[in-house]
Amino acid sequence: MDVAQTLVRSVMRAFYSTQEILVVEALVTHSALRDDELAYLMKMNLKDLHRLCATLRDARFLTVHTRPEVQAGKTRPINRTYYFIDYRQTIDAIKWRVYKTDKDMQGIARPADENKEYSCARCKAQWTQMEVLDSVSAAGFICQRCGFVLERSKEREAPGHQQLSRMNNQFKFMTDMLQEVDKVVVPECNFDKAIQVARPIVREATYEVLASVPVETGLNKPSAVKGLANTGPKTMSVTISQDNDELEAQESKKRKERLLRENALPIWMTESSVPVKSHFATGNVDGDEDGAPAKRVKLETADPGSDIGAPSIKMEADEDEDDLEFEDVM
Repeated sequence: MDVAQTLVRSVMRAFYSTQEILVVEALVTHSALRDDELAYLMKMNLKDLHRLCATLRDARFLTVHTRPEVQAGKTRPINRTYYFIDYRQTIDAIKWRVYKTDKDMQGIARPADENKEYSCARCKAQWTQMEVLDSVSAAGFICQRCGFVLERSKEREAPGHQQLSRMNNQFKFMTDMLQEVDKVVVPECNFDKAIQVARPIVREATYEVLASVPVETGLNKPSAVKGLANTGPKTMSVTISQDNDELEAQESKKRKERLLRENALPIWMTESSVPVKSHFATGNVDGDEDGAPAKRVKLETADPGSDIGAPSIKMEADEDEDDLEFEDVM
């Protein structure tokens, strides 16, 4: 834990402002601080402190936790903000920053064959070593533009590599401590552990505040409405049945019946709109549908002495038809 705290302090002193350094120092010393307590130590108002801590929170150098508390003599809880350092998260953020900076610097560095090391003092032209290999004389390499002897500039040899080497020298203290941190196990740090080992702050008499007690946020916490009983479930029982196949079959059958009912065709599509009537159904055997008398069919058999043994069919008309007489048309 000491190595992790030393790493955080060193990085803050190297890259951050004085106020931000003091905030992290206070959190390392006291483990966890409430926003009003940290503002008392920093001699700042809460608005400026929250703005300052928001920058450190975005950089993963501190963690914010909020919990409801009730002050002495009051019944309504209020949310209080606490700050502490999660060292695992902070170390990971430092590693990422070092890695990202190293990759950015490597992108600036150019290969050796692309560096224009030679320059002409007359025409100010610059050439790479590969470009002037075929233009050589006893005095040295010759400019292909004006024929003047080229000069080698050491400052232009590898500007990207110089910056990369300078960065490695400046970040050496961080890389060495990161290697030491990787050899040990950094303990997990959350709000509960940080508040348990927090060092209290002794205030002056003129700056004392009312003591507050945290509110338990559990499943059985009292309701905010007075007189409202807790009607939620007290216990929960789980029953495991062995007849899974039978239940699934019943559910599948019910599902198919429901789908058949939902997808059934309407009655005007399944039944004909033309009414069909039967004489036998209506009881009108002797007449048509319109009430007109129908002709009767009589089945007559031949005489016993006749040669023809097949029955004969005779249509008998009603008596009214026999009464009809036709008149001559003049």
